Amino acid sequence: MQEKTYYIKGMHCASCEVLIEKKLLEIPGVKSVDASTAKSQATIEYDQQVPSLQQLNEAFKQDNYTFSENKYEVGDTQKEVKLVKKTLIAFSVAIGIVTVFLLLDKVGVSSLLSVGSRSSVFAFFGFGVLAGLSSCAALVGGIVLSMSKQWNDLYVNQTSSYKKFEPHAIFNIGRILSYALGGGLLGLIGSRLQLSLGLITFLIIAISILMIGLGLQMLGVPGFRKFQFSAPKSITRYIANENNFKGKYMPFIMGALTFFLPCGFTITAQTIALLSGNALQSALIMGFFALGTTPMLLIIGLSSVKFFSKPNVSEIFSKLAGFLVIFFALFNIINKINI
Repeated sequence: MQEKTYYIKGMHCASCEVLIEKKLLEIPGVKSVDASTAKSQATIEYDQQVPSLQQLNEAFKQDNYTFSENKYEVGDTQKEVKLVKKTLIAFSVAIGIVTVFLLLDKVGVSSLLSVGSRSSVFAFFGFGVLAGLSSCAALVGGIVLSMSKQWNDLYVNQTSSYKKFEPHAIFNIGRILSYALGGGLLGLIGSRLQLSLGLITFLIIAISILMIGLGLQMLGVPGFRKFQFSAPKSITRYIANENNFKGKYMPFIMGALTFFLPCGFTITAQTIALLSGNALQSALIMGFFALGTTPMLLIIGLSSVKFFSKPNVSEIFSKLAGFLVIFFALFNIINKINI
């Protein structure tokens, strides 16, 4: 058994680790993979011919990852110019959205959109939409695509569009229900903690700072890629392996288990649910957050095409979400300080 390390450009969250590991393990001869976003690298063990850079870059081209044997390889000037253009486009769109938000703030509607333990369910639905549009949804979207192959086999003889839609609906129903139930449990735990108002305010500010870090990760700021919040790899690898979930009724279970595949967005929502100290409100927070991610997951699954298969679209939406997350985090901090 031999070992080789590749350096990867384009990794930004724990979801990237699982996606890269899954795809590398599909290459003949690759026996094990350990990917790390913090180090921007993946180490493989193989017993046949080592995968070439050309082979890897071709395999991951649509996923927007670039493999290299040189840790300090930066890419050509043209790519950097394109990256700046994408950032400017995302920033311009974000400015437009923020302007609309601030106008709504003047007429008192902003409370419906800011994220906090007492925010409306619409705020968390919007937060879920942001998560769905960002590449942090790539992990769940990748699972949906993998499972679609099995689901299509189960319903290959069905002519009814409803029957073909059924496993996708079951997956998302399981996801929404598990998030609502998990949120309710978090709220129940929070109610037992009996946190003081001052401590809750402090924790909300701490969560907002976490959101800023998440936004900076999405914008590609190098230093922030080292700070990752995710479940243990043993759990994420098991849930992400579609071979562990076969059968007509397994989409529901797999959708439910995605509660334990948190990215920064999910952890933020889960923490706010805990701080709410109310089981019903926490259930609504997490349920509507999951509901917000559903439209994009349905599009991914039903089209059988990754929304982020086009690198330009992927980067622009990821950066747009990053700018908006930073803005809303700062908005929350300012509001809490002024209370």
